[in-house]
Amino acid sequence: MLQAVEACLARIQVADGYRTDVGSDVTLEPAPALASEKPIGLLTVVWLRQERPVDSAVLRTHRLTTFRVVAKIPADMDEAQERVDALVSDIERALDGQQAEFPPRYSAPVYQFAEPLAAEPEAGYVGAAVTFTSNIPKQ
Repeated sequence: MLQAVEACLARIQVADGYRTDVGSDVTLEPAPALASEKPIGLLTVVWLRQERPVDSAVLRTHRLTTFRVVAKIPADMDEAQERVDALVSDIERALDGQQAEFPPRYSAPVYQFAEPLAAEPEAGYVGAAVTFTSNIPKQ
């Protein structure tokens, strides 16, 4: 499932109508590189937890999986809010309505919430963590 998420996020390119190019560097777990050292930023998918599904139709066959997309992008503080908004918008758009990209019996990610990542003004980047859920089959 995370590989399908990675493929959807890799589409985030200005040339494809997005507001950032952060999809050029997607990983499936946090990478040790600092966003300020990368000209396009950092985009990573982190698995958080699994629990019983809320949907009774899949209660016996699936697990509700929560994952977070963490993004950091270089930015000056005078454009910080605009850049955070662009990141969250791009991430949500890249995953919205992508059911065909996921294996059979997996549900497409559902947006839950987004949080800004705190950075010192001199850090040279802004970031956001966007949380999604998906029902995935028990193995």
